[in-house]
Amino acid sequence: MQIAAIIMAGGKSSRFDFNKIEIKYREKLLLPLGGKYLIEHVIEAILASKKINKLIIAVSSFTPHTKSIIKTLNLPIELIETPGAGYHSDLKFIIKKLKLGITITVVADIPLIKPDILDEIINKYFILNKPALTVMADMRLFIQHGLTPTIVFPSENDQKKLIPVGINVINGDAIDQQELDQAILISKRVELIYNINTIDDYFKLKKKIKNRKTKSFF
Repeated sequence: MQIAAIIMAGGKSSRFDFNKIEIKYREKLLLPLGGKYLIEHVIEAILASKKINKLIIAVSSFTPHTKSIIKTLNLPIELIETPGAGYHSDLKFIIKKLKLGITITVVADIPLIKPDILDEIINKYFILNKPALTVMADMRLFIQHGLTPTIVFPSENDQKKLIPVGINVINGDAIDQQELDQAILISKRVELIYNINTIDDYFKLKKKIKNRKTKSFF
């Protein structure tokens, strides 16, 4: 099965306050973290996945430096420029333009993501056998680690509050359907809750990394 991955790297990063940090490029995905750019951690995880055989990175006019730096990495990556009209609109644009089938989409600001997590999600997608799957985490996991999510959804089955972590799997053949039958995977992997939306998220992750004694944290 041919599985493509799309990293969505064309957002405005409007919630990130660059005035509180000294950085060469005012693009969130180029924040330094562990000796690399934020987006590099996500790229490496996807390229190391056993289930993914194609990586596409979507950029826009809002992320020109990100686009330039990705080009210098000399990795098997396909760059595509999107209109920058929003996450869902840009995703639909990519899938239709490249005629993609089953595709996993990953936001570019979850730097602790690992290849085995991606493979687990893809395996679960095929087990659940629905056109789409979205990955979420329990609000209590965020609270436990002192994090504050920006988007919260109530669970249909119980009183849990669920937070999307920015990873989805979709059958590209169904992209034009107005409503897709969607499975929800509630992950307990702590790596997925460190989504860098704000400057506070970034500082908390840097502090956590500093407190760790092992480089295997990534």
